[in-house]
Amino acid sequence: MAGAGFREIRLDDYRPPAFLVDDVALEFVLDPERTCVTSRLRVRRAAHTDPTAPLVLDGNTLELESIRVDGELLGNNQYTERPGKLEIVVPGAACEVEISTVIRPSANHSGEGMFVLNGQIATQCEAEGFRRLTYFPDRPDVLATYTVRLVADRARYPVLLSNGHLTASGSGEDGTHWAVWHDPHPKPSYIFAVMAGAWAKLEDTYVTGSGRRVALGIFADPPLIDQCQFAMGALKRALRWEEETFGLEYDLDCYHIVALSDYIGAMENKGLNLFDSQGIVADPQTTTDEDYLLIERILAHEVFHNWTGNRVTCRDWFQLSIKEGLTRFRDQLFAQDMGLPDYKRIDQVKALRRNQFPEDVGPAAHPVQPKAYLEIKNFYTATIYEKGAEVVRMLFHLLGRETFIRGVRHYLDTNDYQAVTKDAFLASMEATSGYDLGRFRTWYDQAGRPVVEASGRYDAAQSVYELTLTQRNGLADVQPSAGTVPYPIPVAFGLVGRSGRPVAAQLEGTQAHVLDFDGAQRVFRLENIDEPVVPSLFRGFSAPVTYQSGLAQADLAHLMVFDTDAFNRWDAAQQLGIAVIRALAADWRAGRPLELPEVYRRAYAAVLEDRNLDRAVLGEILRIPDEPALSDGLPQIDLDAHVAARRFVCQSLAAACRETLLAAYQNAVPQGPYVLDAHEIGRRRFRNSCLEMLVQLEQAEELELALRQVTSADNMTDCFEALAVLCQVACPQREAALRWFYERWRAYPRVIDKWFLVQALSRTADAVDRFEQLDAHPDMDPMNAPRAWAFYGSFFRQNRVAFHDPSGRGYDLLVKRLLFIDRYKPGASMRLMPQILQWRRYDPPRQALMKAALERVAAHEGISRGLYENVSRALGIATEVAPT
Repeated sequence: MAGAGFREIRLDDYRPPAFLVDDVALEFVLDPERTCVTSRLRVRRAAHTDPTAPLVLDGNTLELESIRVDGELLGNNQYTERPGKLEIVVPGAACEVEISTVIRPSANHSGEGMFVLNGQIATQCEAEGFRRLTYFPDRPDVLATYTVRLVADRARYPVLLSNGHLTASGSGEDGTHWAVWHDPHPKPSYIFAVMAGAWAKLEDTYVTGSGRRVALGIFADPPLIDQCQFAMGALKRALRWEEETFGLEYDLDCYHIVALSDYIGAMENKGLNLFDSQGIVADPQTTTDEDYLLIERILAHEVFHNWTGNRVTCRDWFQLSIKEGLTRFRDQLFAQDMGLPDYKRIDQVKALRRNQFPEDVGPAAHPVQPKAYLEIKNFYTATIYEKGAEVVRMLFHLLGRETFIRGVRHYLDTNDYQAVTKDAFLASMEATSGYDLGRFRTWYDQAGRPVVEASGRYDAAQSVYELTLTQRNGLADVQPSAGTVPYPIPVAFGLVGRSGRPVAAQLEGTQAHVLDFDGAQRVFRLENIDEPVVPSLFRGFSAPVTYQSGLAQADLAHLMVFDTDAFNRWDAAQQLGIAVIRALAADWRAGRPLELPEVYRRAYAAVLEDRNLDRAVLGEILRIPDEPALSDGLPQIDLDAHVAARRFVCQSLAAACRETLLAAYQNAVPQGPYVLDAHEIGRRRFRNSCLEMLVQLEQAEELELALRQVTSADNMTDCFEALAVLCQVACPQREAALRWFYERWRAYPRVIDKWFLVQALSRTADAVDRFEQLDAHPDMDPMNAPRAWAFYGSFFRQNRVAFHDPSGRGYDLLVKRLLFIDRYKPGASMRLMPQILQWRRYDPPRQALMKAALERVAAHEGISRGLYENVSRALGIATEVAPT
C-alpha cells in the first residue's frame, strides 16, 4: 500500500545527544522569496560520544550554501548531505560551526519553519520546525542561548522581533534596518521565534512582586490593535496569578505577543508568544462570552509555559504531557480562580468527554506517555493535553493545594534549565508529599480509561451504607491486548439523604470525603448513616473515568435536584438524560411507542425553577445530553436511534415546560449594555439555554423569538447563540437569520468564520447539501487556516449526525479534504479524523462506507507519514520500527 516503509520512533530507543550546543548566533536577511540564514553554533562533543563520530544535524527543505568549522571552509569531502540530515566531520571535543543556507518562506505552506501570512513573516518551530530554518540538532534536550540579528526592508517590515531582549538596532543605507535580540536563558530550539511585519503595538507595564518593571507589548494589524485591551488585561492577570499562586516571577524584562491574522493556534516561544488574531482580538460586538473565556485561558496557558515547558522542558517528545498536561491543568486552575469555577469545571469535562473519551477506546488510543509514533504532530492530542491535565488534577487533590504547589516548585527548582522525563515531575511530588506514587504511574503508562461500576446497600439496623466499586479498562472491551493493571482512583464523594439533606459519612472512624480506590474491586463501609442515602460519586470529576453509577432513574433525579455539589447536579442530569435516551432509543428501534418518564420531567421542571443555583450551571443542566456522551461505553453506536430518541426528549420536555421556559427567557432579559462578568455570563447562558429548548418545538412563535434575538442583540453572544439554534431547524427563519448575519458582518472576517462554522454544525436533512454549497462559496478559502478550521473542523470533527449521513457523502468529502491538506501541511490531517477513527463502532452499512473511504486514502500514492499513521492505525496495518 502507499506509505509502506515508514518507520516508528520508539521511546525505548532514546539516546542522549551526541553533541551539545552551548550558544547559537543567527543572522536572517529576511525576504519572503529568498531569506539568507547564517548560523554559528558553539558545539561540544558529549562525554559518551565516540571521538571520531561526525556531527549530525537535522534539516528540511534547506538550500545549503557553505559550511565552516572554526573558520575553515569545508570541501565536499568533509560533509555529507542526505535526506533530512547533514553530517560534518569535526575535530576534537569542541568547535564553532558556521552554516549558510537559503530558505523560501513564501513557498512554505507546511505551518512549520518560516512562512508568510498576510504579508507578515513568522516562524513556528514546535515540534520540528527549527530544522526548516537552519541545520541543527533539532530535539528538545539540546538547550542553548541565542543571539539573533534580523535584517529586513524597513518600509515592508518595520517591526523586527525575536526572543529575549533587544540589545541593538540600526539602519542601513539601502532602505534596510536591523535589530539584534539576545535571550540569556538556555532554551530548546522549538521555542525559538522570529517575527517581522507592519504591526501596530499596544503597550503596557507589569510590575513584578520584586519591583521589576516588565514592558508588555501586543502586536496586531493596525485596524485590530484597539481590540487587544482585554488580552492585555488577561496577560497581566496571568502573570500576577503565577506569582501569587506558585511564586514564579517572570524572568525577562519584556513580554511580547504577536496576533497573526490567518494563523491558527498559539505558541509559547520564550518572551515572544505567537497567537492567531482570534485568540487575542476581542470586542463584545464580534466576540462571544465563550471566546472571551477561551482567550483568557489560552493566553494564560502560554504565560505558564514560561516555567513548565520553557525553563524546564521535556527530554523527548514522548514526555510531551509533562509540559502540556501540567500547563493545561494550571491554566484550568487559573480560569476557575478567575470566577465561575463550577461552570468552568463543567465546560472542562464536557470538552474531555467530547474530544478525549472517544480517543481512549479507538484505534488512536495511546497512553499519556506514548510508547511510539511515526509523526509527532499526531500526538498533540486530547489525551496529552486534556487527560494529561486530569492526571495532574488527581495529584492536586491527592496531595492538597499547598503540597502540590510545593511539589511544582521543587520540580522547577531541581530541574531548572534541564530537559526531563515525567519521572522527574513525579519524584518531586513524592519528595514534597511523602507519598509513594509508584502505582500512580499507571495513569501515564497504560492506554485506555477505567470503567468504574458502583453498587450500594443500606443497613438501617447498623446505620451502615456499604459501597462496592469495581473497575476495568474500557479499552480492553475493544482491544483485548490492552493493559489491565488497575488504576489508583481518588473518588471524591458525598451522600444525599432521602430527605434531600447532605449526610456525613465516616470511614474507619474518620469523616471521609475522598475514597482511595486501588484494585479491581473494593468495598467501603460507611458508618453512622442515619437514613437511606444516594451516593454522589466523583464530585468535581475527581478522576477521568467512565462512571456507571447503577442508580435508578429516580435516584439520579434525586441527585439532580438535591445534590450540594454543583458539578454532580449537572452530571446527574447528564446520566439521567443518557439513561432515558438510551432506553427510548431501544424502544424506537423496536418500533414501540415513545413515552417520556415522569421522573425526568419532574426533575427537569424542578431544576428549571431553582432560584438558588448558579445561572451558568443551570444553563448547562438544561441542555440535553448529546453525542458522543450518549455513546460513551457502548461497543456499538445506534446513531439513528439516538438521534430520534434525543429529539423526542427535547421536544417532550420543551412542550411540558414551555410556559416556564418562556417566562424564564423573558425574565432574563438584559437590563443594560453588555457586561462581561460572572453574573451576566450566567444570565446569558441560562437565557440562551431556555431559547434552545423552546426552538426544539419548531413552532412559529419560538422561531420568530430566536430570529428577533439574532437581529436585535447588542452582543455577539446572544446573536450567535440564537443563530446556532435556528440552524438546527429547516425553516424560513433560519434562512432570514443567515442572510441578515452575513450582510451585517461580511466585512468582518472573524465573524464570517462563525457564519461558516454554525452552518457546518447543522444536522438538518439538507446539511450535507448545504455543506457542499458552502464549500464552493466565494468566501470559503481552504488556505485560510482559521476559516478552514471553523468550517471543515466543525463538520468532520464535531458534527456527529450530518457527517454520518447514510449516503456516505460525508466520508467522501473527508477523503477529498484529507488528501488536499496532506499536500500542503503533511501531518495536519489528524485534527479532522476523530470521528472516522471510530468506524468499527457504527452499524454495518456505515462501517463499510467508512472503511472504504479509509482504504482509498491508504491507497493514494505519496501520502505523508502522518496521514499514513492515522489511516494504518484505523485499519489495523502494522508499521515498521525505526533503527536505533
